Amino acid sequence: MLERNHLPLRPAAPVFAVAWVAVIAGASVALSLLFACVTPFVALAAVSAVILPRWMALMAVLFAWLANQTVGYLVLGYPQTFDSFAWGLAIGIAAFASLAAALAVLRLAAGLAVTMTGAFMSGFVAYEGVLFAATAVLPSGDGAFSAAVVAEVLLINSLAAVGLICLHAGAAVSRALVAAQPGPALS
Repeated sequence: MLERNHLPLRPAAPVFAVAWVAVIAGASVALSLLFACVTPFVALAAVSAVILPRWMALMAVLFAWLANQTVGYLVLGYPQTFDSFAWGLAIGIAAFASLAAALAVLRLAAGLAVTMTGAFMSGFVAYEGVLFAATAVLPSGDGAFSAAVVAEVLLINSLAAVGLICLHAGAAVSRALVAAQPGPALS
C-alpha cells in the first residue's frame, strides 16, 4: 500500500497542508468563474486525495464546493430554484464521491504516476456516475451526457489536475529551496 509519506508531492508541514486547502478553495473560485458549470471537482478531489491527509482532503473538497456554489449564486446569477439547488447538492455529492474513489485508490500498491492516474480516473467515473444517476430524478438536457460533453469535462479536469500538480510541485521546490538556505550567522 502506498503511504502518503512515500509521495514526493506530500506536504511536509501542517501549515503547508492548510495553505493547500486555501489554494484548492481559491482555485475553485477562479475555475468556477472561468468554466461556470464545469468546475473541475475531479481534479481538485484527486490531487487533494493524493497530497493531503484525509480530513484535510475532505475540507478542501467541502470548501471548493462551497466556494463554487457561492460564486454561482452570488456572482454568476444561477437561478434560485429547487432544481438549481438540487443540482448544486448533486454536484457536492458527486465531488465527495470523487474524493472517496480517489482515496480508495491509495490503498493499492503502485507507483506515484499509477496512483495519481488511478485516483483521477476512479474519481472521474464516480463523479460522472453520481451526476448521471441524478438525472433520474432531476431535470437535465438531452445532451448533458453526450460523448462530446463528457470528453470536454474530462479534458477540463485533466488540464486542471496537471496545473494543480505543477503548482504543488513548484511550491514544494520553493519550500525546499528556502529550507536549504543557510541561516544568519550569530556573533
